[in-house]
Amino acid sequence: MAYVDDELAEDQRQLLQERLAKEPELAQQVAVYQKLAILANQMAPPEPHDLEWNRLKSDPVHQGTVGLGWILLAGGLIALFALLMALVIDSELSSLIKVLLIAPISGFLLLTLVRLRDRIKLAPFDPYTEVKR
Repeated sequence: MAYVDDELAEDQRQLLQERLAKEPELAQQVAVYQKLAILANQMAPPEPHDLEWNRLKSDPVHQGTVGLGWILLAGGLIALFALLMALVIDSELSSLIKVLLIAPISGFLLLTLVRLRDRIKLAPFDPYTEVKR
């Protein structure tokens, strides 16, 4: 808990960080302590900003527009990538130029999927998953 509260001396902190890199079970336990520390901080009475945020989140217009916005963004990006791929593949460009145009599009999609996978795998270690705003 001293590590989570940033109360360790630098040499002790470094030693624990080395252990965290080698011991996944210890890292998971530290993540639990981080969540506990964040939850303890949430026990304070809500501030006016938090009260207004809660009102905003419960507003049906806000809920609908945020959901619709994500759907439109995801659908639009998928359609845009599909269109770009189709235009490049159907074009009369040389094979080399087609590969040069398709490579960054494919790379972006690949990096996005890898980042999503990373977020899912790291979720158990994220101390902010229980934070309510």
